[in-house]
Amino acid sequence: MIIGIINVSSSHPFKGLIIKRFLLLYGLLLCSSISSQQIDTLDFKLPAFSFTPKVFHHPSRVLLNSKIFELEVFTDFPKEDIRQVSLFYRTDAAPRYIEHLFEQNEKRYVFRFNPKKTPAVYITYFFTVSLNNGSMYATPVDSSGTLVPITKYLLDPAEYYKKRSEIKN
Repeated sequence: MIIGIINVSSSHPFKGLIIKRFLLLYGLLLCSSISSQQIDTLDFKLPAFSFTPKVFHHPSRVLLNSKIFELEVFTDFPKEDIRQVSLFYRTDAAPRYIEHLFEQNEKRYVFRFNPKKTPAVYITYFFTVSLNNGSMYATPVDSSGTLVPITKYLLDPAEYYKKRSEIKN
């Protein structure tokens, strides 16, 4: 299963030439009607890495340690194609990732975290979507397609608003 492909020709031009020569060597391009002079002018356009546009999460700017907050993810897959949507999270109190399985919804999946029930200094999390065809998507990912879990500190509201008012004044 291919999760993402990097466009070799635009990011590293010399790799595009290496690929062209490799294909020429093995006769893959000779079988077609392309001449050897045209090979150097060809630009092999491989699809760029997909930043999972079908799975979207926007983290909250501030998470407070005294208030229930929601971690939500949106998907753009038909409901019948989705096998499972999960949230993996951990806190300083629970260093191993805990999987929360969402009930099948249409597009929006929400997890409510209560810091009073589960006190924590920070929370680290990411979302996954597995499809019936075996594909799996996750968010957030970086530009190379590597999963990069989000870490957010749970702030004391009194200290947060005090510092915020000092900055504004």
